Amino acid sequence: MKITVQYTTLIVKNLKESEAFYADVLGFERGYHVDLPVGQITIMKSPGGACVELIEHPQFEVGMYSIGTDVDDLDETLRILKEKGCEPIGPVIPTTVGRQTFIQDPDGVRICLIEHTEEYKKRWM
Repeated sequence: MKITVQYTTLIVKNLKESEAFYADVLGFERGYHVDLPVGQITIMKSPGGACVELIEHPQFEVGMYSIGTDVDDLDETLRILKEKGCEPIGPVIPTTVGRQTFIQDPDGVRICLIEHTEEYKKRWM
């Protein structure tokens, strides 16, 4: 089981304003952008390699949403985590970048476990 932190997901009220802050004030570079049926997502890359995923979506409350990770094998990771008493808080679902589910740490912080597609890994990781 290998779990690697990729980014922190933040829900924002105005994506363009947040992109400008992370780029112009903090010096991050814009990674990729996805327009959703409702809302949008932009990945902002810091000079050191860590990323912030900015999501503007009316369904979610503004603030930190989750820690995004990459796992090498989602099914195996879930099997090992369940053996350790850690159950997912939702189903495994397909996404545009792979498959994902969430767990929570002891304080309720959501951790998104994502098995990214090879195409995504080659292009963005």
